[in-house]
Amino acid sequence: MTDLHYPDCPIPFAGSHVDFAETERGDASLDRLQGHAGATAILLHRGQVATDGADLLRARPAEVAALPLADPGLIFLGLEGDGDPVFAASLKSDEMFPAGALTDLRLQGHRLAPDALAVAGRARSIFDWHRTHPFCARCGRPSVPAEGGAKRICTACDAEHFPRVNPVVIFLVEQADAVLLGRGPGWPPGYYSALAGFVSPGETIEEAATREGMEEVGATLACHRYLFCQPWPFPSQLMIGLISQAADRTVRIDEKELEDARWFSRAEVQAVFDGTGGAFLRPPRTTIAHQLMKAWLAGQ
Repeated sequence: MTDLHYPDCPIPFAGSHVDFAETERGDASLDRLQGHAGATAILLHRGQVATDGADLLRARPAEVAALPLADPGLIFLGLEGDGDPVFAASLKSDEMFPAGALTDLRLQGHRLAPDALAVAGRARSIFDWHRTHPFCARCGRPSVPAEGGAKRICTACDAEHFPRVNPVVIFLVEQADAVLLGRGPGWPPGYYSALAGFVSPGETIEEAATREGMEEVGATLACHRYLFCQPWPFPSQLMIGLISQAADRTVRIDEKELEDARWFSRAEVQAVFDGTGGAFLRPPRTTIAHQLMKAWLAGQ
């Protein structure tokens, strides 16, 4: 995983080269794609992905389809490379995996190449959605997967349901030459990050950041500057990264939301990223908070 920030390289979990191939999801097309000579399937178990440490472990789709699989079975992720189909499956048991092969993407995702991490993250998000949506939201009857896992259809009323992404605004609060970082209850000692919150219905991302800043730390924010966004598959969010200007350095912590929040100077943040200072524990490179801080240090 490269340590550069967007746009010099893909944001972690973004930048996949897989074509979703939305027009190739009929039953006949999926059968043909499973039998393609270059078809492979990546393997998961309870949200963890099988790797050899640096790359995703793969198997033939026909072999995987014969194993005990969690709902929705074999899903079609798309076409990669020269048109090779790539599928994914979540195995019910971990007994089929080599020792140490299952990788926690949140803790160990930085070991994977950017494209592999993006593919694994997409698969995890889709499986999480299927796991939590086995019933129709309209009538409550069971739903079944369709189109290679791209949707679910109700068995009673034929309603179609599609995976959803939850928008989250994550914003680095800036005032003069310092940033405000917060930490949630139960976080690792010394860990601080950018503030964040879900976008509510009827809000723009700027309005959400302004509201969250006032609710969490009592900050008056304005001049929000969009930098980049990140798919975050824990479970399925789109993290929208901003740098926001604070009117002053007032901090009034909502203890229901945060355990602490404090201002850090540019020198302190730079020293943390250089490895020469310990003002706080740096967010992992796979997080958008890490990328926002790097961008801020670079003057973006």
